[in-house]
This record gives sequence, C-alpha cells and structure tokens, in this order.
Amino acid sequence: MSSFRSFISLLIFSLSVVAQSESPEEYMIEVIVFEQLEIIGNEKLEPQDINLINLNTITLLKKPDIVLNEKTILKSFDFDETDLIIDQLIIDKNKKEQIQASDPPISRKKINESKWYERHQSLDQLDNIYRRLDRRKEYRILHKLSWLQPALKRNESPFVHEIFDDNGLLIKLYKSRYLHLDVIAYLEGNLRTDNNPDLIREIKFDALKNSIPDDVKSYEIKISDKIKNSNEIYNHNQETTQANTDQIKTIEVGKVKYLLDEERRIFKNESHYFDHPKIGIIISVYDSSL
Repeated sequence: MSSFRSFISLLIFSLSVVAQSESPEEYMIEVIVFEQLEIIGNEKLEPQDINLINLNTITLLKKPDIVLNEKTILKSFDFDETDLIIDQLIIDKNKKEQIQASDPPISRKKINESKWYERHQSLDQLDNIYRRLDRRKEYRILHKLSWLQPALKRNESPFVHEIFDDNGLLIKLYKSRYLHLDVIAYLEGNLRTDNNPDLIREIKFDALKNSIPDDVKSYEIKISDKIKNSNEIYNHNQETTQANTDQIKTIEVGKVKYLLDEERRIFKNESHYFDHPKIGIIISVYDSSL
C-alpha cells in the first residue's frame, strides 16, 4: 500500500462514525476532488470516451429561484374563516384526547426539502482532510463542495453534475436495500448536461406532499384572479444562479484525458475514497442532523 493510501485510510478511519441506525430521509454529502501530481507505477493512461446521454442529471442550485410571497397570498384567500376555526378546535380536541389515551408520540426527524440540492463550499466532516491535503505538495486540490439531498430509489435519483474548469464530477446517491454511490469523474473534458431545475422542484414537491399527515383535512382555497395575475405572488431572487436561467447547449459525448467510473455500496456516516492514478475523490455521506 502506498504512503498516500495509508495516509487517506488513517484519516478516513478517524472520521468514520461506527454507530449505525435507521436511515434518515435526507443526507449531507461532502466532496473533495484532487489531482495526484505523481503517477505511481508504469500504467500508461490513454484518453477515454465518455457518454452521458442516458444519465438523468441535475445541476446544484446557488439560491432558490422563486419563493412564494406567503403574506400576499394569505390576504387573497377566499374562504369562510369561521368554518376553519371550528374545524381547528375539533382537531385540537381530538388530538388532546388521543394523546391522553395513548403513549407519547414518536418524534420524527424533520426534513428540510427547501434546502435540497443547494451548493455550498463549506466542509464539516471532511474539513480536516481538506486542510491536510492542501499542505501536501504531491496533490493539488481541484474542487470541494457540499449539499443536502434525499436518498431516493435508484431509478428516481439523478446524478449531480458539477463542472469546474475543464473537469467534471457526477455523483448519484440512491437507496435500494442499502445506500449506494455511483461516481464518475473526468479531467480535461468539454461536457455539458441538462441543468434540469424542473426535476429538482418535482423531487421537493413530492417530498412535501408525502410529509402531510393522513388526518389533515383538505380544503379547496380559492385565490382571486387579481392576485394570481399580479407580480406580487412570487418573490424573485436576483441572485439566482446563472446556470438555472441560461439555456446552454448540451455536450454529452466526448473524450476526456482521465476518467474514473465506480459504483459502490456504502454505509452512512462514513467517508469513502475513490482511487485513480491521477484523480482522487473523497466523499462523506452522513445524517443531515449530525
């Protein structure tokens, strides 16, 4: 085993959390991508073909693009407030009786779907490794980032495609019986995929619908045409990431100088090292509550 692998293994082992519990609905992902400046061994690395056409991809968000103006919408509601108050009193009374007649309810971990797939530059679990790598002359850090996301089924979970300079990284976290990571990384490749912001909104909306308890009464609340057609219903964020608004030409097939492509079953609350003669990737997947 090389000195680098021993170095990485020791650091990752020191950060891994041994205790395992029931998988939560969302995870924080931290990533460090670096280049190994010295190739170990006599392996001759040739340019590789890459094809991303059949991959379902998204681009991380910098800022929420549109936020509902809740105060304005509430003012426009057309409903009988008295009925809502009476129904709420009945619901509160029933809940109180149920609590008194049963054991204390099991607390659920609250998810935060509004923050899913937002790009962050800060690291928590991998910060120590990042600082140590940055001091070593034989490695050059190319990129670091983190984001929050759910662990969906394999056919529902998209690849997060992150582009930095002429390099790229695609990561797919999904859960079947266990958690899995699919990782594709390349150096010196001109590739572009669909930003797919609609898919992100769909994933968030589905999570929001599924979080509503079954005993919540459904109301049909009408919003007046005047407010729906006005410019006040949405708060537009002027700092929205440019990637979400620009129409870019997709380039999904091409050649890259170096390519890493690996699938791996993983455990949560651990850090994972993906090795290549020129590319090094460290990924930490942990409970969002940690």
